[in-house]
Amino acid sequence: MKTFLFKRISWKTVLFASLLFALFIILVLPRMSDYTKANIGSESADSSFFYDGDQLYNIAESYGEDGRSLYILLRWTFDILWPLVYFAFLLTVIVFLCKSLDVHLLSHSYILPFLAMAFDFLENTLVTFVMVFFPRKVLWLGSLAGFVTALKWLLLYASFALIFLLLFIKLYRFLFINKNS
Repeated sequence: MKTFLFKRISWKTVLFASLLFALFIILVLPRMSDYTKANIGSESADSSFFYDGDQLYNIAESYGEDGRSLYILLRWTFDILWPLVYFAFLLTVIVFLCKSLDVHLLSHSYILPFLAMAFDFLENTLVTFVMVFFPRKVLWLGSLAGFVTALKWLLLYASFALIFLLLFIKLYRFLFINKNS
């Protein structure tokens, strides 16, 4: 997998993924946020860092039947696209920086965006079950969804932190290592 990614990802793929990511953040996310607030409410499980089963069921109850249906629709349309967009951005940037820096210690760190996206999809699945089966409560399912959400956020934060670390290494090498060679 590493060899495949290192061969395929170039500055062009990074540029494309970065532009798509920026356009999504600037144009799509604000509109989706406004639409969701207007039609469901402001509280959303997937934007919280962590929640437990009771909190998730309280959110589900506050949505009402129509809100829960819309929430499910959004999870399986928009929230399929958004993880793919941030995944493409994170993966291409991490691989490109690792490749250009030849940092062997971090060369498999591209797995972080894969895991973040996987946990995002798992979160969508678990919360969908909660919304579909509501008002029947399976608290462990809601708590598991909260745990998966926290893992998603931790992996996303770690991915962005890794990008900053790689950029710092690149800048350090440019300013200090290359000048002394």
